[in-house]
Amino acid sequence: MQKRDDRLDTAKGLLIFLVVLGHFLEAISGWDMGYSRGALTVIYSFHMPAFVLLAGMTAKSSRLSERVLTFVVLALTAQPVYFYWSVLFGAHPDLEPAEPYWITWFLLAMVWWMLALPLVERFPIPMLCISLAIGIFGGMLPALDYELSIGRAMTFFPFFVIGNLYGVRLLNWAADLNVLKKLALTLATALPIVAFSLRDIDHKWFYGARGFSFMEVPIPYGVGIRVCIVASAFLIIVLLFAWSELLPKFLIVLGQRSLAIYILHGLAVKALEAPLEATVDMTSGSVAIALCGVAAAATTILLSWSVLNRAIRWYSSNVAKLAMLGVNTVLGRRSSARH
Repeated sequence: MQKRDDRLDTAKGLLIFLVVLGHFLEAISGWDMGYSRGALTVIYSFHMPAFVLLAGMTAKSSRLSERVLTFVVLALTAQPVYFYWSVLFGAHPDLEPAEPYWITWFLLAMVWWMLALPLVERFPIPMLCISLAIGIFGGMLPALDYELSIGRAMTFFPFFVIGNLYGVRLLNWAADLNVLKKLALTLATALPIVAFSLRDIDHKWFYGARGFSFMEVPIPYGVGIRVCIVASAFLIIVLLFAWSELLPKFLIVLGQRSLAIYILHGLAVKALEAPLEATVDMTSGSVAIALCGVAAAATTILLSWSVLNRAIRWYSSNVAKLAMLGVNTVLGRRSSARH
């Protein structure tokens, strides 16, 4: 049995913390505050592309039906839970059956990426080219945005494909760079982030859900922005890999249990949103940002409890197996009836 690479888990552990921190900062309208907007620009410029790339690295087409159904189960379960949890804390979200609510988009996007995985493995170079074209030019299709997570699945698809095909080699190559090259890479990754900040780029570009028409930009401009964001995210991912061996080892556990943390952390964000917003009014933005950091760290650590991780995996896998059993039973009966 192949040993799991701890570097992947440390990277994933850092990323899941940044996911949680980003959502806490957004809860206090962080995009409207100076330092918080800067932090969010850094986080959102790469954290989901990196997360998707790592998902591609660990994705396998064996037992594909079961794996796909597992994400279907998680997506269908999380949708109503998050909707009613938000209502409980005073929100009034619109529940659209075809639009995954808030963070549940990633679970459904995983379904589309996993379904494409056999094609990626069978036709690696063509699928790499197709994924890049979809990710960059997909914004030309105005009808594809939040519905069924298709917009985001298209935007981040190149990272899933690159992760699956070249992720391990990319990790090893980046980690083997000498210190000077790593420092040069660090400087190079800072340049696009500074450019994004100076131009005050609309943060909706980082979400990857909206097309060029919604953003009210011409197609050449939209394509250019997408290329810059993809290139910047890729640079930062390489940088993350380059320094991955220096990341603290306690992140390994967070990375190994990142799915449970991702699924559950939104409950904490929604529960603490009103108190954190009140903190901004009573104190200052700096205090609220610091509290968001503390809340994010506490939430990430608490949700890494092994019981939660096992429970979610047990529930999703067993419901998926029951669904498969039901489908196979129905198909078996139909086959028997024909004969």
